[in-house]
Amino acid sequence: MDKKYLKRDILIVGILVSFLTPFVRSSINLALPALAVEFDLSGVFLTWISTVYLLVNAILYIPFGRIGDIYGRKRIFQYGLIIFTISSFISAFSISGEMFLFFRILQAIGNAMIFANLNAMISSAFPENERGRAFGITSMSVFVGLIIGPILGGAITEIVGWRTLFYLDTIIGIIAAYAITRFKHDWIDAEGEKLDILGSFLLGISLIAIIYGFSNLTHKYSLFLLIGGIIALSLFYLVQKRVSFPLINLDLFKSRSFTFGNITAFINYGAFVSVGFILSLYLQYLKGYSPLTAGLIVSIQSIMMVIVSPFAGRLSDKIDPGNVSTAGMVLTTIGVALMTLINFENAPYLGIISLIIFGAGIGLFYSSNTKVVMSSVDKNYFGIASATLSNIRSMGQIFGMGIVLLIMSTILGNAQIMPSNYSQLIISLRLSLVALAVLSAIGIFTSILKD
Repeated sequence: MDKKYLKRDILIVGILVSFLTPFVRSSINLALPALAVEFDLSGVFLTWISTVYLLVNAILYIPFGRIGDIYGRKRIFQYGLIIFTISSFISAFSISGEMFLFFRILQAIGNAMIFANLNAMISSAFPENERGRAFGITSMSVFVGLIIGPILGGAITEIVGWRTLFYLDTIIGIIAAYAITRFKHDWIDAEGEKLDILGSFLLGISLIAIIYGFSNLTHKYSLFLLIGGIIALSLFYLVQKRVSFPLINLDLFKSRSFTFGNITAFINYGAFVSVGFILSLYLQYLKGYSPLTAGLIVSIQSIMMVIVSPFAGRLSDKIDPGNVSTAGMVLTTIGVALMTLINFENAPYLGIISLIIFGAGIGLFYSSNTKVVMSSVDKNYFGIASATLSNIRSMGQIFGMGIVLLIMSTILGNAQIMPSNYSQLIISLRLSLVALAVLSAIGIFTSILKD
């Protein structure tokens, strides 16, 4: 296949899927209050609707990245897209919160198969001096999904109901699935090697135990889960040092750019996903805005991401991408810090200012950080590097949501959000933002340490 058309086809598919999954995730945030009313769900259960999606992704990203290296990245990518599309359609027929949660898990499995391999496919097709632009274009598509998601999510939920969101997701998924069938090229860089099943199991068990234990620190069994998770993670490390075909090549972490690039991505994504969740609750419950109005406000940060991300991608091809990602972390921290000062009087103007700064920071960080990590490894490890970065991002999102869940469960308990406990809700949301601001500040230093 002509390399020019190969690049074009990968970008088309990358744009479609990069739009689809953030669109689904951000639109669902605006439908959460409607789900809570229809299925009588608590605030903690609403948090788990977002968290379980991220948890499944974190567990499966690396195994599916490795499977893509062995059996073909495009093949696993395509299967994931099919699973994601079918589960989106079935989600519209949920009759309980538990049923909806189950289909979210299926969506997450498909998403893990897709994004464990997307960045590897892009890195394989584009030379290093063009990757920043390619990542900038696909990241712009991510942010377009984040813009349209809240707006359409709010409008559709308000006008025709939340179930219609999943019919729309299905249509987009079908279009993307058709696009990938036209793409004939594939990469199988580890053909004949074996998947480390034991390592995959230990990694999954350790992540479940650590994340669930952290998210439920108020329960007496959480300490045992954390200890068990650390033990399983230690066993995973020992297995990786001894097997012929490890799930993760630990030598990759000898690169400072790879290690600290991933650590900073963990921190950045912890703030990114949690801020959107917090704002959705704040605007609808405390400010009394409709889902559509709340969606329009939340989309401000995503508009800034769309504006900034292509510029950040091109800039990363011209100067050190690490400096671009550090600048992004600085702006992200300032944006979250300003959000902690929002109250009922200054919300209209301070909220918009903080969202503009926060969105610009995420836009600068996303593509430049991806290039830092992917360019720090040899092409033979693109698959596992892509999967590791996606895994770390999901872990960061889980960690950020875990902070919010911990604070909300401590202050609100397991009660449904009602006017009688709005005072506790605003305290929990403000404390969550303070914690995320501190976390983002730490990310500035880890970004500097990558050099």
